[in-house]
Amino acid sequence: MSDIDQVIARSRQPGEFSERRSFTVERQSAIRKMRLFALADGFYYVVELIQAAIANNATYIDIQTRKDAVTFSYVGGGFSQEELGEHFEFLFASKDDLNIADIRQLALGINALIKSEPSMIVIE
Repeated sequence: MSDIDQVIARSRQPGEFSERRSFTVERQSAIRKMRLFALADGFYYVVELIQAAIANNATYIDIQTRKDAVTFSYVGGGFSQEELGEHFEFLFASKDDLNIADIRQLALGINALIKSEPSMIVIE
């Protein structure tokens, strides 16, 4: 049996639980790491923002691009001040919780946008 066949055979054997450990990660560090690996393409932040708007009951979405700026706006829905003030907390929320899908998508989009190092992000 070749080396690769042995590796494959071992990987097919059932595993067994050995121990449970816990660890903590500093929140800001976790947010930065998520920013690096969140999206396959950094410009997909626009898709995340569109998904956030749709989940937030948008009836109209407008995206304007200029050489030095992107303006994303929509009609419908809305976020509370508390949600916007703590939007990065929603990065760690479960995808299964549809009640907060809109703010979670917004947080993902903003976090990905920050990777491109904009001079300013304004959320109104």
